Amino acid sequence: MPLRNIRRIFLDYVKTMNDLRERPAFYNTLTTNCMTSILFHTRMNPESPPMSWKVLLSGYVPDYLYDLGRIDTSRPFAELEKLSRVNEPAHAVDKDTAFSQRIREGLPVPRPLP
Repeated sequence: MPLRNIRRIFLDYVKTMNDLRERPAFYNTLTTNCMTSILFHTRMNPESPPMSWKVLLSGYVPDYLYDLGRIDTSRPFAELEKLSRVNEPAHAVDKDTAFSQRIREGLPVPRPLP
């Protein structure tokens, strides 16, 4: 995503944090959860993806992003999903101080920002 879009989303997050200070809101597993919140913040940009049931059932978000072409589509989704699993590496480097970097070794690399 272009840096100008990242900036708009960031500023919208900041606005939401300030709004929550004045008017607390409750988490709602179906309508106001981590995935719907991210999607709503992307609405600041003209390229924001449309709402989908796959956002409400967040386990389907990777498939949704693939369908939209927002993640690597150079290989079948099932292959990309298999290559992206970090379970085994995470167990192998359990308490490593470079945990975050180590579990990403060998993963598919996202396209660079324009």
